[in-house]
Amino acid sequence: MELNRAVAENIKRIRKQQKLSLERTAALSGVSRSMLGQIERGEANPSVAILGKLASALKVPAEEFLHNDGFEARLLSREVDNRAERLDGGKVLLRPSIPYEETTRLETAFLDVYISGCYRPEPSVSGCVCTATVLSGTGLLTVEGETVPLQERDALRFAADQPWTLENQGNSTVRALLLWQYRKKES
Repeated sequence: MELNRAVAENIKRIRKQQKLSLERTAALSGVSRSMLGQIERGEANPSVAILGKLASALKVPAEEFLHNDGFEARLLSREVDNRAERLDGGKVLLRPSIPYEETTRLETAFLDVYISGCYRPEPSVSGCVCTATVLSGTGLLTVEGETVPLQERDALRFAADQPWTLENQGNSTVRALLLWQYRKKES
């Protein structure tokens, strides 16, 4: 869940648990009723100062508002809503699909590598694993000094915390799905 939405829902949930109206919470915190309503609807991003006032009024630590463990099992990502990034002089198109989520520790993107294009991402964070699945075309994926040809429906999982490339040396566009899985942070 997006952090702004989590803050909005947490403030509203805590306020309702304490059986406080918007008006009463506004009076206790010094935050206007209209601003509080906008925050709870996710229409306004509260400043740290406002979060502090609300925390004081609701008698909870401000970090309570930041809890974001609400996992949305169903998430629709439409291509028109995701801004594509052109790389390699326009020969590569990277379109985010499912954004990173703390609960799943995954993110995905669609990748189009046009004729003579090469996708060269920055190495990811330590422990990140990527699975590249070719949907159409033929590409050459190079990682750890080894080049692996990938054809339609081939998939390769590899450590993405080092340099790697997916190159198109064929006569048609290489279309791939990239899935990154991030290692759980050790406490």
